[in-house]
Amino acid sequence: MSDGTGQGTAGADPLERRGEPTPADVAAALLPLHGANDQRTLAEAISALIDPFEEDAAVCAFLDDGSGTLVPFVNGEQSLSRVAGVRLPVTQTGPLSHVFETGEIVVLDSLADLIGEEVPDLPARRILLLPLQWEEEKLGIVLFFDQGRTSVDLYPRLAEHVALALVRLRALDQHFRFGGIDPSHWLFDREWLRLRVEEEVDRAQRYGHPLTLLLFLFENLDEITRNVGRHQTEVFLRRVAAVVRGQIRSPDVLAGYGKASIAVLMPETEKPAGVAAQFRVASRLAKMKLLAGATGPMPVLLLAAATCPEDAQSAAELVDAAESRLTPYEEGMQIQETA
Repeated sequence: MSDGTGQGTAGADPLERRGEPTPADVAAALLPLHGANDQRTLAEAISALIDPFEEDAAVCAFLDDGSGTLVPFVNGEQSLSRVAGVRLPVTQTGPLSHVFETGEIVVLDSLADLIGEEVPDLPARRILLLPLQWEEEKLGIVLFFDQGRTSVDLYPRLAEHVALALVRLRALDQHFRFGGIDPSHWLFDREWLRLRVEEEVDRAQRYGHPLTLLLFLFENLDEITRNVGRHQTEVFLRRVAAVVRGQIRSPDVLAGYGKASIAVLMPETEKPAGVAAQFRVASRLAKMKLLAGATGPMPVLLLAAATCPEDAQSAAELVDAAESRLTPYEEGMQIQETA
């Protein structure tokens, strides 16, 4: 492993030397990052982030999809195409799991140490793995590739800015496309959900297609909030949202539903299939750890499901039907899944 203490070459022409960046260099690299207004320009800004600091430098980012796998987000260099096409499991032991679980930086000499298979040659001799983390929320992992001349101390700051840019883009995207955001979950808010339920129920009635609404509610969450504060509770709910998001389909609608609950609206879904999906999500949620500093038992997870037109003929009836059926989740609950 590299020690990461490289410096610029003494005596070299300042215009050609690629060594320790100045504050102006850092600012110039970060402006495009935080000015990105869509995923494409954000990806380009992340890819170009360390180019002013070292020649042949590159960066890849992988985001947590809630399934124990990091999904590639950025591939800025042709030589990294194989790297960016790999999904990285975080459930196994190794440098990746260490970074994701502890938040510490790891410096590697070879991609083989990370991927564990034959990898392409890279125009870099050092690989730095850092967590993408906003406040307490773990977004994923960022990989920096360089020649080892830039101080390792710079990279946690850069990774922090990448994480903030990703959070900003997420908020910006949801705001302009969907309106209000529930800040507790970083999801669409309850009012937006109400409008979508009305639209989907109308569509389901018109075409005779099923529509299932799922509710996930944490009971006694206020007690934990009193112990660790509202901020930590919101972090917990954002982690819950990440798990749910990673287990549902792209057409499904995910939204905050009150201060301690999440709703999922599943078009074209009969109740047995919807409840089966709900239990799969619940089995993962039940394994989540308590918040840092929290005391007492894990909040009780309540589940509910209702389907149109089987249980309701209107949006209001669908929501009422689901709310009336909230039941504590118990490990081992099962339902026969439909194809």
